[in-house]
Amino acid sequence: MPDFLGTVEAAKGGGHVVAVPDDVTAELGARHMMCVKGNLAGAPRSNVARMGGRLILGVHKATLAAAGKDAGDDALISIDIDTESR
Repeated sequence: MPDFLGTVEAAKGGGHVVAVPDDVTAELGARHMMCVKGNLAGAPRSNVARMGGRLILGVHKATLAAAGKDAGDDALISIDIDTESR
């Protein structure tokens, strides 16, 4: 499971995101709306999307609160492709 340090950004229209670096995207073979499993500073996260030409991890307010993070904060992110059937 790749780890990277990302910065929590306020998203247009509310919410928050963390950009996934290109090297992590390539290592995972990640693509738009792919389910992932992992965490942001220990709080679970579950999907990625493409926005503005980059792959981003959407972050819910509850996830930020659980991780003790807010916009502008750096956070250790761990993600991997989620292959479990739904």
